[in-house]
Amino acid sequence: EKHLPEFKNLKNKDGDYAPITIRQLLTHTSGLAEITAEQAKEAKTLAEVIPLYVAQPVKFPPGSQWVYCQSGINTAARIVEVVSGEQFPEFLEKNLFQPLGMKDTAFYLSEDQAKRLSKTYKRTPEGKLEAGENPILHGRSASDRERFPAANGGLFSTAGDYLKFCQM
Repeated sequence: EKHLPEFKNLKNKDGDYAPITIRQLLTHTSGLAEITAEQAKEAKTLAEVIPLYVAQPVKFPPGSQWVYCQSGINTAARIVEVVSGEQFPEFLEKNLFQPLGMKDTAFYLSEDQAKRLSKTYKRTPEGKLEAGENPILHGRSASDRERFPAANGGLFSTAGDYLKFCQM
């Protein structure tokens, strides 16, 4: 709540205040609830998803359990925006991707990059693979900026860029 005042209203299932730390956000121990696919599809910024997370009670007392938490990672990204004064994609570009020479990593692909995007596959009920929609795009183009930069899995990259990241 020091960085995101909305968190002053975060409650547990009994309606009591449920304070969360940045450490809990980053270690998947915050207990934050997730948003629906429809809510994610409608959100255009990280600032828009924060009230959606806070509107729901925590799933368990913060710090008491480990449960993979997409909302926690996205909340941490929103804190980066507030503290840095920059949008999360621009912050990463300036402080991570450019210094590492990662030219093909972004939340929003250029048209040239989008042409090189690999297909997403899923299994049919019969067990066959078929090309499907990339779930993080919600039916939109990878170049479309009408979706929030999901820190929990919204980046596109190449093997070469990922190698630079791993070597860092």
